Amino acid sequence: MRKSPNGLLQIAFAGAALVAVGCNANLYDPKLATRPYPESLQQEKVVQVQVVPMETQIRFINATSTSYDNIDVWINRRFVTHMEHLRAGEQIEVKIENFRDQWGQCPQPGGFWRTRPPTPIVITQIQRDETQPLVGLVTVLPPDVKVNSRDPR
Repeated sequence: MRKSPNGLLQIAFAGAALVAVGCNANLYDPKLATRPYPESLQQEKVVQVQVVPMETQIRFINATSTSYDNIDVWINRRFVTHMEHLRAGEQIEVKIENFRDQWGQCPQPGGFWRTRPPTPIVITQIQRDETQPLVGLVTVLPPDVKVNSRDPR
C-alpha cells in the first residue's frame, strides 16, 4: 500500500504544529494569581544577597550573616513567590515559573525552546510582612541588559 505525498505532507504539518504548541510554555494561569506589588512599602536598604538570573531559574546567594524566614520575594516590582527560608550563607535556586503576578502571569524564562525574549530581572526585593520596609537585593544583570542612566558622565 502506497501513501500519497499529500498525506505525508499533512502528517509533517501536524507534527510541526504539535511541537510548536508543546514548546510554548503556559505563562498565564489565573489560578496562580497573587497580589499586586506593595507600592506603599518603601525599600529601607540593600543587603548582600546576590540574585543571579539563569535560563529557567534564579539563584539566590545569601552572603550575609542574616537568615530570612517566611518571606515573599518580588522581582521587577511585579512578580512574587513565597520562600520558607533563605538562610545565612545559603545558596538556593528557584524556578522562574514560581514567580507570578496579580493576573497569574510569570516572567518569560530563557533557554533554547523559548518563543519570546526572556524577561530581564533588574530589581529584586524581600518583603518580610505587610508593615516592614522592603529589603533590596543585589541583582546581577546579564551583559545584554541595558540600564538607562541619568548620570551625564
